[in-house]
Amino acid sequence: MKEVVISNLMRAKNKQSFFALHQLQSKIKSLYPDVRIEFHILWDNIAEGDMGDNDKWSQLIDQHIENLYSYSKEFFDDYVTEFYDLDYNDKFRTWKAIYLIIIPHYLRRVKLKHYYLIYDDDILINDDFKHICDLMLDRIPVLISEPLNANCDKVLADKLVNNFGEGFVQLYTQRNPNMYGFNAGFQGIDLSIYDEFLSKDRFQFILDLFNYKSVLDENGKEFFGPERFLIDTQQQSFFGLMNTVFSKKEPHILDPEEYFVIPTFGNHHKYGELGPENPLGEWGPALESKITHFIGHTQGKGKPKVFLDKVDEYLKANNFL
Repeated sequence: MKEVVISNLMRAKNKQSFFALHQLQSKIKSLYPDVRIEFHILWDNIAEGDMGDNDKWSQLIDQHIENLYSYSKEFFDDYVTEFYDLDYNDKFRTWKAIYLIIIPHYLRRVKLKHYYLIYDDDILINDDFKHICDLMLDRIPVLISEPLNANCDKVLADKLVNNFGEGFVQLYTQRNPNMYGFNAGFQGIDLSIYDEFLSKDRFQFILDLFNYKSVLDENGKEFFGPERFLIDTQQQSFFGLMNTVFSKKEPHILDPEEYFVIPTFGNHHKYGELGPENPLGEWGPALESKITHFIGHTQGKGKPKVFLDKVDEYLKANNFL
């Protein structure tokens, strides 16, 4: 039986995560009813924005989402300690995005999975999904670009090139000649990229790639700016670079005219100046993509209204609201 594995760290078992999981499951099942879908989700248990009645949505997740495997941060702390005799717990708590790197390592080493889709809970799938689903079933890495930010996944480039040499650069430029930056909130990943990193010393090499720095200043207040970008894009860089170079099959870069991830600022070659004054609206250009990812710092306020309205629209159409 063919299988699709989906995994990520999600905030909580709430309305937004139910929408995300149900949307993806429904898209895949409508195409291939017999495909086995597995969701491996690390729940962060953080409520961001008031979405209301989390108990209801948690129950709906348990009732409607197939083959859901739930994890805690402590589970992966123990994985690192028990399998590798390494103690990074304080670092992991400072920069929790490291769990995004550890989860697929566990999926490869322990669960013996071959491929997975990393999938954020703030994504709209705006087409029938067949093109991407077929690629996933063939275990072909799927990459969606950020056309306004080619550097969105390059922060680890120097470290990786220093370790792997010029061959890394050559294969990367061969497979990504336009030097696109790839979003890691939605990416089909070949788990064989972890095969070189299953031993203790090589796993430790991965852990030591990252800067475990908090995004809170000395007063405990969240900060933003260039330094924040370097901290936040480390895991994206790992996946964007490693999945491109070390995947067994050449990655498929989705057509950037049809699939793209963009913010609400900057100038797009097709949609012009982005922002509230754009003729399509603040998020209108992003909604023109077949995959829309609502990227950006929410600063504890939750996602933008246009996304939340789309979530409610979907849930009402499927009789959950």
